[in-house]
Amino acid sequence: MINFNYETTFLLDNEEQLANWISRVIYDEQCQLDEVNYIFCDDDYLHKLNIEFLNHDTLTDIISFD
Repeated sequence: MINFNYETTFLLDNEEQLANWISRVIYDEQCQLDEVNYIFCDDDYLHKLNIEFLNHDTLTDIISFD
């Protein structure tokens, strides 16, 4: 399952096409798709996630979880 979440006014126009492309890449690499969540947010929200889940008081562009 691929989910797109928005914490800003930014919106993707083609979620279904992107989800299909990501799924194909995962399967082409012979991996199994479990769950992928994309959260589009501002710096403050991302910083909050860094602190809450990773105990990092830093600003990053991307956070990934197992």
